[in-house]
Amino acid sequence: MNRIFSLTITIILAISIIGCSNTPLEGKSATLNKEGLIDKDSSYIKLVHYGTSRTDNCKNTSCNDDPSRLNSGNSNSESHITYGIVKVRIPYSKKIGGTSGMSPLSIQHNIPWNDFISKLTNDDLLIFIHGFNTSFTNGAKRSAQLAHDTNFKGKVVFYSWPSSENPVSYSTDKKRAQENFGMLADFLQNISEKTNKNIHIIAHSMGTYLLMNSLSIIKNRINQNDILLSKRRKENNGKIFSQIILAAPDINKDDYYKNFFAHEISNIADKFTLYSHKNDNVLKASRIVNYFVEGSNQTRLGDSSANFFVIEGMDTVDTREEIPHQFFGHSFYANYRALISDIYLLLNYGTAPDNRMLQKVTDNSGKSLWFIRD
Repeated sequence: MNRIFSLTITIILAISIIGCSNTPLEGKSATLNKEGLIDKDSSYIKLVHYGTSRTDNCKNTSCNDDPSRLNSGNSNSESHITYGIVKVRIPYSKKIGGTSGMSPLSIQHNIPWNDFISKLTNDDLLIFIHGFNTSFTNGAKRSAQLAHDTNFKGKVVFYSWPSSENPVSYSTDKKRAQENFGMLADFLQNISEKTNKNIHIIAHSMGTYLLMNSLSIIKNRINQNDILLSKRRKENNGKIFSQIILAAPDINKDDYYKNFFAHEISNIADKFTLYSHKNDNVLKASRIVNYFVEGSNQTRLGDSSANFFVIEGMDTVDTREEIPHQFFGHSFYANYRALISDIYLLLNYGTAPDNRMLQKVTDNSGKSLWFIRD
């Protein structure tokens, strides 16, 4: 009993201190002060488009443009998606990596679908899917940060499911993610039908679990109806998406082979890339929690402390020693400059691993993967 209690406390502590958070910039340029230096209050406004299944907490007109009206989590998902745009302030002084100083300012909520999609059809898209323990506002900040730090030239979009900002809500958040499989599939499919531009997707932690199951649904729909997205697939060598990035994926190996590899999900995109980290204590805790949630204590794909997940159709990129051991490290993909640089090359140029700042290595089974070189 003492051992179980100790493990429970460890899990709570490991999860509680983190959050699976989260173009040319719109708005004013930086300004110079009378000394010829950039004014310390200079900032950009980044427009982030969103689809969400969260409950709207706004009950009166006074909160109409308040982004926190959608910080609702762990209630059941809505049965429909609502669309909108959130304005995120980015300080000119913000360094690459992290969201320090950033803040969502206001939203336009409940935009009709036709108006929403009309703003997205002429540019490449970057779609972000957050993980567990993430509020709407933190998801908006992370989306803006990834687009800003990678100098992404198209539009940024994120899908926000009702994750709670409660670090011990893992099992309930997982149920909410499962409720969103079909809705995220609809969201991605509907966007794909309306544009022939590149669509890139970054998913983090439990968001990878949501994404991969949603892609399975899209793949099964195509198998049952071969004219679905046929125009887009014809114009993109059979693919629907461009780069798909799984950052610190919270998925176990058996799930991957049974639900994704066997259904050839990798054929849905130009390239899948997995970012892993050996010092990710949150994924270590997830392994223990999932013994009770899914009946498996397998290592998560993003945790490389015991071994690497290397598979055909996906590039595995690992940080190894480059990120110091720390209790807090689950958002390494967005905080670590070398990884941001790697994502920059993927999103903007589709650069192959051999041509990025990576060291090619071979694991014990003879399969190739890459280590980050800072």
